[in-house]
Amino acid sequence: MPQDAGDDPGRFQSHADLWDKHDDIFKGLYEDYDEEKTSVSGLRRRRRRASNTPDNPIKTVSLVETDGILSWHDDIPQGPPPAVDIGLRRRRMRRRAGLPPPLLPTSDAGPAESPVILTRTFPVLKPNKVGAAIGAIDQTLNPALDELLRSQLRPLRRINANTFQLDKPATMPVLEGPTLLFVHGTFSNATNMLGEFTSTAKGLDFLNRATTGAKSYKNVVFFEHATLAVSPIVNALELGRFFANASGQIDVIAHSRGGLVVRWWLEGFGKSLSILPATPVRAVLVGSPLRGTSLAAPDKLKNVLDLITNIGSFAEKTLTLAGTANPFLWVGGKLVQVVVSVTGALANTPLVDGLVSLIPGLSGQSAVSNNHEIDRLRLGPCAVDPFYYAVQSNFETADPGWRFWRYFRKEVAADKATNAVFGGENDLVVDTASMTDLGVPHLNLAAPPHDFGTSDVVWHCNYFRQPQTIDYISAKFT
Repeated sequence: MPQDAGDDPGRFQSHADLWDKHDDIFKGLYEDYDEEKTSVSGLRRRRRRASNTPDNPIKTVSLVETDGILSWHDDIPQGPPPAVDIGLRRRRMRRRAGLPPPLLPTSDAGPAESPVILTRTFPVLKPNKVGAAIGAIDQTLNPALDELLRSQLRPLRRINANTFQLDKPATMPVLEGPTLLFVHGTFSNATNMLGEFTSTAKGLDFLNRATTGAKSYKNVVFFEHATLAVSPIVNALELGRFFANASGQIDVIAHSRGGLVVRWWLEGFGKSLSILPATPVRAVLVGSPLRGTSLAAPDKLKNVLDLITNIGSFAEKTLTLAGTANPFLWVGGKLVQVVVSVTGALANTPLVDGLVSLIPGLSGQSAVSNNHEIDRLRLGPCAVDPFYYAVQSNFETADPGWRFWRYFRKEVAADKATNAVFGGENDLVVDTASMTDLGVPHLNLAAPPHDFGTSDVVWHCNYFRQPQTIDYISAKFT
């Protein structure tokens, strides 16, 4: 269903529901404030305003739809009341803080016509709790992680031809013989990645061949790791410890940011592997930001939060994903809370650059000229020279219901100075050119990539649902 279908007034309800579902993940991390003092000072300054003020411990943000594009704004823009009320508790918080109460939605036949589809009020985070808040998002994205966000290696178990499950992690796995490793990307986890393979007959067939038969792998494992509070280098260090002295053929399927983790592991920490020249590591990197991604660039953070939220609606409709399977629906809102807590408002300020550096998982894959992590990865030499393969796509569609992708691409953006996230072709998350750019002088792809070209179907989160992707992986691992 197109994103701007006017006959579906509840089409954005998932954003509101998931914000409320995850409303308590920052519990205990908010700034303490005196309700009476805040109320009195607020009364003295009471006036209608269009943005949050830096000195107020209570903030309000709104999600606004304009011409089919979702964007985050400070406070509640002037105009008709929002279709989704902020709720009694949040209205009380605004009143205590001296903020003007928002208008209530109409109570007759339906919600009032308003660009505001969601408003939420919250206290700011404590100054020393931003890192903990990022970690809380990671734990919500990946419930398998503990409070220390330590990575895990989880074996795959075949129940029957149509059912697979991830076993509890092995503390010190012994990886001898042929091993197949899966590495997920940002906002994801092993369960979600496995779900992409089990969602199609082609993917199930691949898993069955990998786990049964004379040519199956002895070990099939998924690397479970934090993707925001931990940098790709630290993830790679942990992965290297799991694979210390591993022997036999090692094949890797990495998605998105997972490709950077795999490169750091093999090229930086791969000397601990006990592999023979006749069995080089083979890795298929799918939609990976090998040169970084513009989605993590500091100067684009506000626009990136808007794009993530639009992607959430897109994924809900195209992949029928909701809840934890579609983190884009709620992660943007939680990161908005972090941004507003640090900067005081959503407006672009010099503090935004510093904020991205407080999110190591994003900073480590940022497509900027001074990304020192990626620069050093691209210097070489490598501890291990793997056989790398790649899968890439450029997503474009003529469907007017999904027009948001144009809004965030510089070459077609209506306002190139303020809207664009990507400078050119991308799959909605990673710049297409970055997916094959290893950057190490002597290191090249072992074969031409599988390039979906310009596609109105293949985007960042559905590569493994494409039979061509599975066929490409199977051919390289034969």
